[in-house]
Amino acid sequence: MKKPIYKRWWFWVILVIVLFVIAGAAGSGGSSSKSGSSSAKKVTVADFSAMSEADSVQWGKDHKLTVQSKKQYSSTVAEGGFVSQSVKAGKKVAEGATVTLVYSKGPKPTAEQRNALAKAKTYSDTMYMSKQGIYDQLTSEYGEQFPADAAQYAVDHLQADYNANALKAAKTYQSDMHMSKQAIYDQLTSSYGDKFTASEAQYAVDHLDD
Repeated sequence: MKKPIYKRWWFWVILVIVLFVIAGAAGSGGSSSKSGSSSAKKVTVADFSAMSEADSVQWGKDHKLTVQSKKQYSSTVAEGGFVSQSVKAGKKVAEGATVTLVYSKGPKPTAEQRNALAKAKTYSDTMYMSKQGIYDQLTSEYGEQFPADAAQYAVDHLQADYNANALKAAKTYQSDMHMSKQAIYDQLTSSYGDKFTASEAQYAVDHLDD
């Protein structure tokens, strides 16, 4: 009667050899993977506090890093100032890593400031007023009666195209009141009129229909 195969000596010799081969292959795969990860190029992160936001983004492109930015309110750093970076200066990171920079939006606005900004936007979008005209309306005792700091915050943070506002006001004077270009210019710049700057008024009359 023949012995079962697992009881023969040569079976165990072959089994041991196969196990050695498998173990060797696994070890060499692990070391190759290790060496692959260690071969990734490293970049020393810069001190972005000394750079402008645009220069920081360009530095990231030049050094194969993604440099992105976000803004948050800060009671200690002036608006536009550098607050922090997600990776400390001098630390090494792999190429392709992302570094986030935080810039200040200034102190969080008060309720008065937020309301003044909302009113300012309405005056700009619907009445096409100048920056000075909006400020005066916000602070006037016959107008909105906001405190000066709230009105200043509003006009400083209002995203308005005052050239476009001046042109819209000028077109109204031309079509509804049939005024001359010189009279329109004077009305746009008058301290008793629209209070646009000279350059804004000039832009308006230069772009009126002949």
